[in-house]
Order: sequence, then C-alpha cells, then structure tokens
Amino acid sequence: MTITNKTILIIGGTGMLGKPVAQQLKADGFNVRLLARNPEKAQRLLGAGYEIVKGDVDNAAALKEALTGVDGVHISLKGGPTEADFDRMDHLATRDIANAAKEMNVGRVTILSAYAVSEEKADTPESRSKVKGEAALKSSGVPYTIFRASWFMETLPLFVQGKSISLIGNLPHPLHWIAAEDYARMVSKSYQTDETLNKELYIFGPEAYTMGEAMKIYADHTGVKVAPMSTQMLAALGALTFNAEWKGMAVLMKHYENWGEDGSPEEANRLLGAPRVTLHEWLKTLTNQ
Repeated sequence: MTITNKTILIIGGTGMLGKPVAQQLKADGFNVRLLARNPEKAQRLLGAGYEIVKGDVDNAAALKEALTGVDGVHISLKGGPTEADFDRMDHLATRDIANAAKEMNVGRVTILSAYAVSEEKADTPESRSKVKGEAALKSSGVPYTIFRASWFMETLPLFVQGKSISLIGNLPHPLHWIAAEDYARMVSKSYQTDETLNKELYIFGPEAYTMGEAMKIYADHTGVKVAPMSTQMLAALGALTFNAEWKGMAVLMKHYENWGEDGSPEEANRLLGAPRVTLHEWLKTLTNQ
C-alpha cells in the first residue's frame, strides 16, 4: 500500500511500543522520521529507511527541526520513576510538542495513554501527569487522537525475575490484553482517516484476563512460576534498598488494584479494525523468536 508522501514523526520511536508503530507506518508507505538522542543506536534498532533527527524533547531547536514539514507526530514517551520524571515526560514534553506542532501547522498529534486516566482516577504521580498532559494537548488547538490502551502483552516479560514472574498486588479486574502489533496497525490506520481526529479511542484486545490469569498463561508457556507479592512488600523492599523503580512499581500496581477498564472500544474497532492477536497467539511468537 502506498500513502501519498506523508511524513510522520515518532517521538519515542525506539521504545517497546514506539518501535512497532514506526515499523508499521513505514510498512504502510509513510515516510517515518524519528527524534532520537542517539541516532546510531536508533539506526541499529530500526534498520534502514528511517530519517533520524538528533535531539530530545528538552531541546527546542531539535524539536522544531524534527517537526519541520511533517504531517503528523506520534508521542510514545515513558516517564518515571520519580514524580518529577513523570511530569517532565507525560505532561511538560506533551505540552511542548503539542504547542510546537500547532505553531508549525502539523496536521495531527497522536499519543499513547492508558485506560485509567481521568481527574477521578488521578491518584498517582503518573496518572496526574498524564491528565495534565492530555489537557495540554487538547488546549493546544492541534488536532489530536488519544489512544487509551489496556495492558500490553509485551509488558509481561518485564515482570520476570529469574525463574519467577511477579504478580504484584491484588488485581481483580479483567483486562483486554493487546499485542503491540495490533496497536501499531491501529495507529497507522488512524493516519489514513480524518474520522479519528479529536477523539479518545479505547484500544482493547480480543480477550479479557485478570493480571493473575494472564501471568498464569505466560508462566505455563515459558516454564516460570508465578510469585505473588503485595504492593506493601514491594514498597518496603524499595525503601530498604533505595530502589526508586520498585517503589514506583508498587504505587503503579496499587493504582491498578483500584481501577479497572472503563470506556468502550466500539468506536476504535469500527474506525481502525478490531485487534485480533490473542495472548496464546502472541506467546507463540515468543517461541519463534
């Protein structure tokens, strides 16, 4: 499929969820540009066929250079573990990108968010920063699409330590697990229609499992064991070892103890095509890698 010479800038294009979007856009015929602190590393990760601008979101000149002549910009940033880091990436960087995109007449901004982002649910540094970032995007005046995604299958290996996968907290809510390849396809499709402009789209996978159920399926497939741990225990271990990431993870998982999915994926599925990859199908791809 060939797209008319549209150029999309990816900010966060070498990350776990930004890279598949960059690859899908390229496969669909878009010109893909990346803003990267280390262009050589980005080139190694993604291969040939991408334009790379050196810099990061804190560098206004590099950001302006990267935005010059693009038709859209996709934001896939990860903050943390401290509150200042979350605010810098999820709020301030989003604000600055959106304002610069509006100033330079960029056609649209798309951004990866999460399903549990709202004033009511803003009970962690990450969720508060995301609420402020989304508000800044909307108030900038640039056309936008916010992707409210459920949990990604690709996050499961991040919970593995040695021969165990850590089930942190009491997480009773069913979650529609989504594969990054389905999400990437939907992001690319959003750039092929104006019907997605100025919308918040819920991206939910085809099946619902609690965190514990998904980890049990993962454990059965990979041979690891599920190791339950309370959020209080992880927070205590983080404090004792001065491990900010552990403390941040305890706060994050406590947030998801409180909040399950809301919203409906119906509009996203209608406009972009429903996700198809099941958890068992995704696990087969791990075996084949």
